Amino acid sequence: MPGEVQVNLLTHKPISRATIAHAGFTIVELLAVVVVIGMLVGLLLPAVQSAREGARRISCSSNLAQIGLAVTGYHVTFDQFPVQLSGTDGSEVLHHDNDRRLSIFVAILPFISQEQFADAIAQPLPKPSYVASGWNDGYEMSDMGDMGNMDFEDAKDDVQDEFWGAGGPEPFVHQYRPWVTEIPSFRCPSDPGYGSPSLGRINYAACIGDGIVGSSTGAMKLVNGRYVHDDELQKTIDVSMRGIFVPRQVTRLKDIDDGRSQTILLGEIATGLSDGDWRTTPAIASLVDSSASLRDQPNMAETSPLVDPERPNFWNDEVQLGKSLSQLGQQRGYRWADGMPLYTSFQTISAPNFGIILDENRDDSDGVLPSSSRHEGGVHVCLADGAVRFVTDSIDAGNPSAKTVYPGSYPDVNPPSPYGLWGALGTRGSSELAASQFESL
Repeated sequence: MPGEVQVNLLTHKPISRATIAHAGFTIVELLAVVVVIGMLVGLLLPAVQSAREGARRISCSSNLAQIGLAVTGYHVTFDQFPVQLSGTDGSEVLHHDNDRRLSIFVAILPFISQEQFADAIAQPLPKPSYVASGWNDGYEMSDMGDMGNMDFEDAKDDVQDEFWGAGGPEPFVHQYRPWVTEIPSFRCPSDPGYGSPSLGRINYAACIGDGIVGSSTGAMKLVNGRYVHDDELQKTIDVSMRGIFVPRQVTRLKDIDDGRSQTILLGEIATGLSDGDWRTTPAIASLVDSSASLRDQPNMAETSPLVDPERPNFWNDEVQLGKSLSQLGQQRGYRWADGMPLYTSFQTISAPNFGIILDENRDDSDGVLPSSSRHEGGVHVCLADGAVRFVTDSIDAGNPSAKTVYPGSYPDVNPPSPYGLWGALGTRGSSELAASQFESL
């Protein structure tokens, strides 16, 4: 009403027009509120991120425990561990067999609730030109259901021309659908790697001990398309391959003399992001020094000019690495079905999260291949008794420049690991580890 005066109900004093006009927030006050909110978000965000990473670590640990249980289940069923670098051979024609190159993870599929997937691999599958369109599109695990229900009777007459053989072709054949199918149980949620140029990625690997020599061949050599046992290679393997898993050779629980609670069965590996990370992109020793031998210089990754001086966890771009390997999609953890060390094995030579380096510029080469992860400060390992432990990067890894164990390298045929507690944990029978050492980690 005209002439009407508004009164403050608390003080009973008149309210001026100026007071009414400035009753809202000023710009300065709004900015102050925004700053306070920003500070609170800044304080809370690390805690949220830490909680998320904690949840991812728990999920990763659970995956590894499940895989460890699957390996144990395989042993219970077949009275042996699955064999790293196993499968079919006998043909000199490319893709007609898998060249005994499969990883243990193919064998344990039925033990991680992937029976239908395992059955699909165990029988002939139609090649791309004989199936419906969409063969090279993205795959989901549920897609394998149709393959499991297909009638393969017609495949028997001409398997090699129209169908992949039972057990599949070599694990680098991207046209073979199972090899490019990613299995959730084999992936760590902290690893962001996804898609090409990889096939089906994997973040877990078999422990092959603290040696290098023979890690990509085992005690077999290729003769007319078939792998045959070689006595001389066996003598080498008996000395150098001291892990639970020995390439192309059967091992059993009774072979673990150091105790199941003190011997590593499986561990983590980070997958490549094509960014030159020294944990996932292999450097090549022979490109740096043609006379170099990793068996005698396993710490070459640290002592050579390979490492970027400004980014010590990355390779130097100016040094020739395995460029062809990177271009071909041959990096750490890029093929879950491939038993070659680069993809699904690790040794306890260098401490966790150190650089990987191969002897030769090819993916079926021996090399130094540590465990690695996208977790902060260490890696998960699964022991032979099924327990999952987190091992820090600072674990005692002995003398990194010590030569590896192979015939003639040390006076003792089965010496204590030169790589400290870490090396001892990777061996199944070097008899030097006290339980209290590991429990104190």
